[in-house]
Amino acid sequence: MAPRAQPLPLQRIIFLSVSVVLCLQVGWWIRLQIRDSGRLLEARTQALRAGRAQAWQMDSMKLLTILHTQPDPSSRDGAVEGRVPAMPSLAERRQMIQAAYPQVELVPRPMAPDDPLMLDGAAFLTLRPAPLKELEDERWHAVFRASTEGAFMVFAVLFGFVLLYRKLSEELDLKLRQRNFTSAVTHELKTPIASLRVWTETLFTRELVPDQRQRIRGLMEKDLERLNELVGNLLDVARAESGSLVLHLAPLELGPWLAGVCEGMDHRLGPGALGLKLECSSDPLWVDADPKALSTVVENLLSNAYKYASEPRQTTVTLDGDGEDVLLVVSDQGHGISAKDLPRVFHRFFRVGDEMTRQVAGTGLGLFLVKEIVTRHGGEVRVSSRGPGFGSAFTIRLPRRAVPEAS
Repeated sequence: MAPRAQPLPLQRIIFLSVSVVLCLQVGWWIRLQIRDSGRLLEARTQALRAGRAQAWQMDSMKLLTILHTQPDPSSRDGAVEGRVPAMPSLAERRQMIQAAYPQVELVPRPMAPDDPLMLDGAAFLTLRPAPLKELEDERWHAVFRASTEGAFMVFAVLFGFVLLYRKLSEELDLKLRQRNFTSAVTHELKTPIASLRVWTETLFTRELVPDQRQRIRGLMEKDLERLNELVGNLLDVARAESGSLVLHLAPLELGPWLAGVCEGMDHRLGPGALGLKLECSSDPLWVDADPKALSTVVENLLSNAYKYASEPRQTTVTLDGDGEDVLLVVSDQGHGISAKDLPRVFHRFFRVGDEMTRQVAGTGLGLFLVKEIVTRHGGEVRVSSRGPGFGSAFTIRLPRRAVPEAS
């Protein structure tokens, strides 16, 4: 199986650099917003304090005007009259100040160190807490809004970068798998063709005894079968991708059919080479399936169990019912699959990138075709493995149908 494409280090460096620069830029912008909002709060607070000073000045001027209002000494009787001017009450002064400066309040004790004492010492002028709290709330709302906008912008840009990065990685991975597929197909075609050429030349240039001819015939049939299987897989994959893979579904009892498929594969790969163990439920299990297409699924799984396991092989095929479904499990004790490769084994052209398995013949289309056929049967296929060296298990789940009535 082809090695998994790794993203170029330069891509990661660029992505991380852009992310860091973007975060620093947004952090600077948020810091600028906090600083400007702090300055604005200070300016508005100073404006409120200026209003407090103006209120004190207004009240003081009112009192001074009243206190310095004296009658004219040169009265007609030549007498000087001394009268205490009428002073406004504290309630009247409070009403007058709050009408002109709503943010100012009269209190008996100072609320802040800089609260001024009224000219007559009757009360202190202070700023009401509500306007100050409103200013502070407005500031933090502005900071929160700026932070939210900055975080959203960072998230949106980084999300876009992640999508582009993943898309680029997928494209690179697909190109690498296609290149490996081309090499694999070339090798898969070249080997049996070269073998057939050698055997053909041998047959026509040498005098052979019947036993030798029979042996060469068997080898040539195997090469032709290998070519036929490869071309068939390529055609099936092309039909699956174009949506023209047609299945002829019919009621199929899986038990006898599966026994025949396993027996045929065991004979083709060499009697006993798979170490095959077939376990079928005693109950009749029926599905709507295309026997030929479903045979391709089982044959591909058994072929992989043969190619990716060392002797002595142990391959188990289990067939059982599970409620409204039928479970078909093909497990082996082969090389196994790492956790990072499990989600990708059914991808087109993908082959596990272990050095030991890269030398195994194949095109990376078998499992892709398995998934396509099972999906078109209305089922699903999953793979599980404990890791390299612990084998793997492929579980096929197909909708179960009722036992057809005898005609």
